[in-house]
Amino acid sequence: MDIRSLRYFIAVYEERSLSAAAKRCFVAQPSISTTVAQLEDDLGTKLFVRHSKGVSPTDSGSQLYPHACKMVSDLSAMRSLFTETPTPLALSISLTPFLSGALISQVIKTMLDEVQGLTLKLVDESESADLRFTCQRYTTEEDVFYPLWEDDYVIAMPLDHWLADFPSLSIKQIDKQPFISRTPCDILESWNYLMQKQELTTDVRAQVKTEEYALDLVAAGLGISLIPEHSSRGRNDLCLRPLNDVKLKRVVGLAHKKERSFPAHLINTILTAKQQLFLHKNPTELRLA
Repeated sequence: MDIRSLRYFIAVYEERSLSAAAKRCFVAQPSISTTVAQLEDDLGTKLFVRHSKGVSPTDSGSQLYPHACKMVSDLSAMRSLFTETPTPLALSISLTPFLSGALISQVIKTMLDEVQGLTLKLVDESESADLRFTCQRYTTEEDVFYPLWEDDYVIAMPLDHWLADFPSLSIKQIDKQPFISRTPCDILESWNYLMQKQELTTDVRAQVKTEEYALDLVAAGLGISLIPEHSSRGRNDLCLRPLNDVKLKRVVGLAHKKERSFPAHLINTILTAKQQLFLHKNPTELRLA
């Protein structure tokens, strides 16, 4: 086992594809396959399950992932101890407005703390930027995507709402309920498809652009809303319930065009930021009224 094999493992884990990992690491796919197989032999366990759409991590793979990220990050930090004064690095990052500001701030703080000489300019998503905070579904084959966290969608409601009596909800219980809708919303098409498929409707009382506005209207008792779980962290005026018959989530991360290259220590810092989010994950409790 060496750092190279761990880097390849991390790439496969995050890309969920041997071919995509090979492109990301600038090596041939057989090199990735051979290295992962050797790593599995060294550890005596299967790390991935191969299937027609790519690979999925096993429990062993998910268990190894945070440790691999830490080892790669620690090595990078060790090397930086003996480097000369770093060359200043100025980057622009665009922000998609409906993402968790708290988590984005943690990632940005890690980047500024870990990369000496780095200065960041945060711009609107409509502006051109070196890096983009975005959802995976908004990336293309021309992008490199570094996933940072996953958001599970839950139903947010006032603390005294009658649906709060249930530990989880069926999508059918949402039928004809007063609803706060968000536009833009990255899973809006999937949500509308599910509702139409089951011939369900919602009584849309308001349509807002941000999750914060939606949560404020929910807390005021105007209706319920479909919200990413991370967005409600720190609020004690809401009740959250998962859906038990549908699974809606988004994968959030940093993306850039493949033709754009960055220093290795910056990429390692992005992995460090993900590792810190992973290790300090403290999911919001699904509060019972």
